[in-house]
This record gives sequence, C-alpha cells and structure tokens, in this order.
Amino acid sequence: MSAAPSEAPATVELGGGFIYVRRPDGRAAILAPHLQSAGVAGMMSPSSVNARDASELRTWLEHWGFETSLPIAQVNQVHGVAVVKARPDDASPDESDGLWFDGDGLILSIKAADCAPVWLADMASKRFALVHAGWRGVADGIIASAVDALAAGGSEPQELAVAVGPHLRPCCFEVGPEVAERFAAIEGAVKSADQLQVQRRRDNSVSLDLAAAILADLSDLGVRGEQVFVATACTRCHPDLFHSYRRNGSGGPLMAAIAARRT
Repeated sequence: MSAAPSEAPATVELGGGFIYVRRPDGRAAILAPHLQSAGVAGMMSPSSVNARDASELRTWLEHWGFETSLPIAQVNQVHGVAVVKARPDDASPDESDGLWFDGDGLILSIKAADCAPVWLADMASKRFALVHAGWRGVADGIIASAVDALAAGGSEPQELAVAVGPHLRPCCFEVGPEVAERFAAIEGAVKSADQLQVQRRRDNSVSLDLAAAILADLSDLGVRGEQVFVATACTRCHPDLFHSYRRNGSGGPLMAAIAARRT
C-alpha cells in the first residue's frame, strides 16, 4: 500500500464536515468527525489504497488504530436495498448493500467508487449502520431500509446522526431519461444538463443530484435535518483523493467506508 503523494496537503475540507487528512507519515484517510457524538468512528480509505485488496484494507485500518484481531463485516454488494445485521463470525457474506450492528467489537465495511457511503448512528444507543447508496439503491429505497433496520432494533429516526460521504456529484453525474424519471418527483434531484462539467455521452442526458434524493428520503423518514451531514466533494473530480468508477472504469480500484464504535 503506497502512502499519499508527498505534495498533497495535510488536510482538505470536503464539505459537510468531512475532511481528508494526511499524517506526517504519509498515511491518509477521509474522516466523518460528526459521528463521534454518537460514539462511532466513520472513515473512508483514500486513493492511495485499493480496498479491493483485503490485505491493503487491513493494513490501512491497522495504521489508523484498528487492531488486527477486530473482525470486519462485509457484504456482497448488488445495488439493492437489503440491510442486514452484521455477524462477527460470518464467513459467507449476504448479498446486500448495508449492514447494521448493536454494540462494540466489529468493523462494518462497504466499498464504493462514486456511489455514496451513508453512515447512520443512534445517539441514544450503540446501534449504527452503514450502507452503499448508488442511484439504483436510492431509487428503490435503501435509505428507508437502513432506517427501518435500526428502528426494528429500537432506534428512533429523530435520534439518528447521518453522514453522506463523498460521491459522484451533479457536475459529473450524467444520467439518461430512464434514470431521471425515477427521481422526477424529488425536488432538486434532477438538474439541467448545463450543470454537467464532463463531456456528455448522450444528447438527452441530464444531471443527477444523488444527495438531494437521499436528503429527501431522510426527511420523509423523520430524521432531523440538523443531524444530517453531506460531503460536497465529487469523487470523479479529485483523482488525488478518491477512486471513481466513472473516471477509472469497470474493475478499477475501490474505496472502503468503515464504521465502528470507539471504546
């Protein structure tokens, strides 16, 4: 695993309270500090780490204070809406796009490279969740699935702190009318093609604001707006910080988003 480029600044503000941090030893991470109020560590691996490689992911976690013995719960992501309870001894991950847990001693992890990682933490308990939210999952209801999973465990939506991590932003999120139609009823989610700063691939495309759709879902579910934080940095626009599917193509490197309770 390579360290971050030496010319990279020590910190970069990513919007919504998220920060990219590069330590003096060159090791970098993307942090979601606002989850600390709920006792949850929320982080993402940077572009210097390819989370497809399990050893790279584990080494990165060790450099950021997570013991080797701490198990990592993952899922086989399918761009769906299932959110399952994590099991520390699970050798056969479920096909789902989210995990939740109630307690300590386990790292939740999902992978992304333009889709949004979304952390949800109950400020009144030890319950927390982490989901992989791409346009398909958001359109089909993965945010509701995550809130419902926590509610089934005893959480109240108004007690949740939510962080939406770096993802593909409207400047680069070109979609066709068949996708735009899925979000047409959500104010601010579908934007004019004039918002796009990338070369358009089709004449009838528009821009998608995935965060607007996620925020609308959270509001409808009763999550308080002042407890929701959204990164504004675009994954495609910053190759020095993030991996991006739209930039690197299929099979390219991935980032890991992780959530764990700090004891």
